[in-house]
Amino acid sequence: MLIAQLTDLHIKKAGKHAYKKVDTLACLEKAISHINALVPCPDLVVITGDLGDFGTIDEYELISKALYKFTMPVHIVPGNHDNRDNLRQVLGEMTSFDHAQYCNFVVDHPDQVLIGLDSSVIGESHGYLSEETLFWLNKTLEIHKQKSVMLFIHHPPMPVGLGHMDVQNLHNAGDLYDILKRFDNVNGLVAGHLHRPISALWNKIPVWVGPSHSHSVTLDLKPEADSSFSLEPAAIRLFILDQDTVISHLSYIDHSDGPYPFFDQLGNLID
Repeated sequence: MLIAQLTDLHIKKAGKHAYKKVDTLACLEKAISHINALVPCPDLVVITGDLGDFGTIDEYELISKALYKFTMPVHIVPGNHDNRDNLRQVLGEMTSFDHAQYCNFVVDHPDQVLIGLDSSVIGESHGYLSEETLFWLNKTLEIHKQKSVMLFIHHPPMPVGLGHMDVQNLHNAGDLYDILKRFDNVNGLVAGHLHRPISALWNKIPVWVGPSHSHSVTLDLKPEADSSFSLEPAAIRLFILDQDTVISHLSYIDHSDGPYPFFDQLGNLID
């Protein structure tokens, strides 16, 4: 099973540039074209939050037009810039949710189960899983405890050394782990929010944070670092799921040249 992760779209009304610098709509269009052109084609795309910048109906209507260009199914969890009610109203026809209130989802594949968790707190930057979502997660894991599980969420559950972002992480990560530690089939957690490609081990659970296909949070690990962004090579993350094995790759959207062969037509190493 091949999954493409896209995260932190930050689309603004009428395609307005973010921070007067970043054409996030153009970046989204390029990312969609890139994912559609991948060979083999991903089985599905998971978007891990911050689709809009203010979570308005106008933003989601613009996002919807772009996302309908995907040639594979799309699943979504919201982020802190989203409004789950507006998101469901506009995007509910192109994706599905498995909770009446929160934007949680389940994809039951023959060999894998993908679970999306809504960690958004409307009007706040940090993440928090509601009691309803935690109850739903425990029940869902019980139902699917015979299959390998991957979790998708916007807010990472652990600090990563980016101080101005770490204060916005999942504030009740301990409640999440209290549920996950009861099961031995959770192979990893995929998050967004940080606009950087990050890998971590959290309570012995692998965590992958998606890179940015538009603007990246600046890699500055000083405790007093300012909140800033940088324009780094745009990328998306890919996951290969094979029974109990998870393999992750970064796929760069703008690559300058190649591929070139290592060997000539006679099978000799090119020197």
